[in-house]
Amino acid sequence: MNILKKLFSKNPDDMMARGGRLMEEHHYYEARCVYEDARQLLLSANGIQGKEDLLVTCEERICSANHALAELNISEAESALGRGLPDKALEYLELAKSLTDDAVLREKAEGLVALCCGSSDEQRETVSVSGCSSCSSCTPEDLVTDDSSDVNMPLMEYYDLLIQQLPREMYSRYSDLGEEFASMYVIASGNRHGDALELLEAWYTGSDRDIYCYEKGMILFRIGHVDTAETSFRDAIGANAANSLAHLGLALLLIEGQRLHEAGQQLEIMMSAGILAEQSHLLRADVHVLAGDTDRAIDMYSGFLTTPSARMAAERLRDVLVQCGRSNDAAYIVRRYLGGCGH
Repeated sequence: MNILKKLFSKNPDDMMARGGRLMEEHHYYEARCVYEDARQLLLSANGIQGKEDLLVTCEERICSANHALAELNISEAESALGRGLPDKALEYLELAKSLTDDAVLREKAEGLVALCCGSSDEQRETVSVSGCSSCSSCTPEDLVTDDSSDVNMPLMEYYDLLIQQLPREMYSRYSDLGEEFASMYVIASGNRHGDALELLEAWYTGSDRDIYCYEKGMILFRIGHVDTAETSFRDAIGANAANSLAHLGLALLLIEGQRLHEAGQQLEIMMSAGILAEQSHLLRADVHVLAGDTDRAIDMYSGFLTTPSARMAAERLRDVLVQCGRSNDAAYIVRRYLGGCGH
């Protein structure tokens, strides 16, 4: 299978599956972009079977991604407030409110806005204009100004926003990798893979080998160099068996390559070691679906309906039940777990 063709497939089903995997990796912005691309493809295409149902699913998943992004921005706002940065917190909160109509999240955001305004008033009373910490200049070189995105903010702030999506233990490590690595990471997130690979090689001096191998593997994977990407992922695991991202990258590569037996083995290693526990279990269920073992997939998805991953599991369970002709069960899952997407 041509992995490059697979990764950039214009098949709506493949795009939806890819968006789901990005959600599981907590890459919510990238997932939303994939879902939006799938929606646009569906709107402009004719003769796609089940087009209307797929459009509904696209809207639901775009909403789920926006909801997750709103939660992430509210969390960032709380952190900024805790550091005494109400202006920065307000930026996150305004973004959060623009992303969702969910009443609970918007109420929480409004409450934090009130706190920010109070903090700003207090600062204006105690800080002189010449000493205002929010008035520091920022040169164009310090900003992310990628023509392919609307991002226009300091590099390290945008980098920190991106890596907030990583598992906690990896976020801590990525936070200390420096500006050169941050520049590479941001460029890679903008799909400038050749430039990112050059920067990664220039940055690497021998330390944090597992991160170097993982990031190299991801770049190679995205541009279709599957064999070398797999080698890099395995090298990362060899350098640090606790690197959850390397384990996940390898699992996704095996899934994309339809090497389902190997993918199942890799995910079971992750499950037994407690590595990305919920993501690995959900992906294991996905592999069961791909392998045609829908009964085991249904059992695994059902087991997550009482966890924080309930919505994601319910979406997948609904799809499998529909495929199996169990429309009544699918309708129940929609009513019970997917009864609204916040719009």
